[in-house]
Amino acid sequence: MHVIFDTFRLIRTLNCLLAMAGVLIGARLTVDATGYYGPVLASVAAFLVCAAGNVVNDIVDRSSDRINHPNRVLVRGQLSVRYAAILAVALNLAALVFAASVNVAVTIMVVAAIATLAGYNFLLKRIPVFGNLTVAALGGLTFVTGGLALDSDGAFALPGPLIPAAFAVIFHLMRELIKDTEDMEGDRRSSVKTLPQLMGVRPTLYLVVALFLVLVVLTLLPVFKGWFGLWYELIVIYLIDLPLVAVFIFVLAKDSPKRLRICSAALKAGMALGILALFLA
Repeated sequence: MHVIFDTFRLIRTLNCLLAMAGVLIGARLTVDATGYYGPVLASVAAFLVCAAGNVVNDIVDRSSDRINHPNRVLVRGQLSVRYAAILAVALNLAALVFAASVNVAVTIMVVAAIATLAGYNFLLKRIPVFGNLTVAALGGLTFVTGGLALDSDGAFALPGPLIPAAFAVIFHLMRELIKDTEDMEGDRRSSVKTLPQLMGVRPTLYLVVALFLVLVVLTLLPVFKGWFGLWYELIVIYLIDLPLVAVFIFVLAKDSPKRLRICSAALKAGMALGILALFLA
């Protein structure tokens, strides 16, 4: 039984569920498109690709995780590297089967995501900023994939999947930069160069705040346009934007490791609430 629980921990189930939800929300917001079959299968494919990417990430990052994340299952030896490698291959193959059951566009997106995650885990994550941008772009593409599961034209119409995709890119980029500030010691010992190492923690935090201000403007655009309704407005303003203002003030007052972890958790909560706001839109 412990193997099952450790596997769920290894794939980081919550992150995969957010990717799955992103596809479903993207489909829901696609203009003049209806249907459930394609979006559901595409969302499962997104879950599986995300899971496989997380597994490979933990395989590659074992040395730095001994410092940054000592409780991860591969570091503690609760699951073997061989098991993890076989699992990653199986997850990606299953994702391709689900994607191929939808349409060519979704299949291309899944193949691209698998290739991009491989590039990220083995190369791009060691290049400052490029690795962060890669993860951010993949986060945004989940919403577009949901649109493509229904209608290749409607996927790029406004308002539609492109709106939450833009939100997701900025949210993920902010969180990736915050995580890099948390992981500086382990990354340094593993010869992984990140932006906080080059700029310092404080300038990186200022960059994250600047990105947040851009995000606030973008999240308010649908409010002014009247696109997504009252529930979206209430959740985005009072449960996401304003609380995150308080969190950033809290972190800028003292950028301790504990406060950085709180900021990272708050950003993940903001993503989940954003999904809820868009679901109710």
